[in-house]
Amino acid sequence: MAQHPEPRKWLRRYQVGEHEAVWTEMTALGSSVREPRYAEHAEAVARETMRRARHNVELIIRRLDKLGYKFWDGTHGPRPSLAVSAEVQADQLLAQFDIFSHIPEQMRGNVEERVRQVLPGLLEGDPSSLPDNARRSLEQFQQATRQMAERARPILQQRDEQLRKKRDITNHLEDGDVFSPSTAEGVSWIRELEQKGLVLPLSLRAWAEEVGDVSLAGAHPHLCFWEKKKFPVVYADPLMVTLDHLELQADGWLEDQEEGEDIESLEVVLGWDAKAKARLASENELLDYGYTIDLPNASADIALDGEPHNTTFVDYLRIAFRWGGFPGWERHQERPEKELAFLTEGLLPI
Repeated sequence: MAQHPEPRKWLRRYQVGEHEAVWTEMTALGSSVREPRYAEHAEAVARETMRRARHNVELIIRRLDKLGYKFWDGTHGPRPSLAVSAEVQADQLLAQFDIFSHIPEQMRGNVEERVRQVLPGLLEGDPSSLPDNARRSLEQFQQATRQMAERARPILQQRDEQLRKKRDITNHLEDGDVFSPSTAEGVSWIRELEQKGLVLPLSLRAWAEEVGDVSLAGAHPHLCFWEKKKFPVVYADPLMVTLDHLELQADGWLEDQEEGEDIESLEVVLGWDAKAKARLASENELLDYGYTIDLPNASADIALDGEPHNTTFVDYLRIAFRWGGFPGWERHQERPEKELAFLTEGLLPI
């Protein structure tokens, strides 16, 4: 005969070590976990879980700083050089101003490559020895280029300054691209979403209220790698949980609901998958595929689709912490044992 849950004991049982058992009981209730006899006790467990998760996240980030880990700086694609050679200046100008938009797409690549070859010389060339027509054309081109450079310079200087500041950060708990802690405003926004019908599972709501956004994407000689030259074909899958995607999509979903449309569930990316995270420094595009959830969901926990373990959000966090924030190492026999031991020592079980 199945035993009935005893919600009043959940928090105490969780605190003494029955982490998985308690979450299994709460999740098995489905949306019934929101009923008055369960809700208060289930929410207390969820908050305790995510307070522990935040402790672990902050500890891992501090330890990664000690290891000299190079956190992703938020720039998609190859990092632009801070040099100001003619070649680099030409690349910057071409990237800043879309001068090829009028050229048929099938011809654009060849034209762009040719312009890249001659532009540095044209920027520095002396037109005085050329025939009149060629001299006037080159002078006009150089004048236009100088004007473009003047317009681009403040933008490029701002970008370079931002990159310098990123490189100077020593405490990445203060780097918003790595850790953006929860705020009172964010908590109010989540509660407002739920009041309008876009309900989050207790686990994710507690994460949003107790932790915030986290991304351990980055690179280290032994621990994590960008998919570039000499890539060892190891996808370390650094921990990433963000509600940015929800924020982008929520308003549209709510508007459709208010207009009475037949609304399907909202698929939300909580974090990019292992391969996408490894390509952030090499792919000059927004990578928006990864581990997803379907909302609304009123249960205690939720399935995390696309994640290799085919598991729930809470269990994904457990697995990530088991591997110091880099669960991709589970699939490899040869691992950076020293670094993983350093990262996992003393983490709180959730």
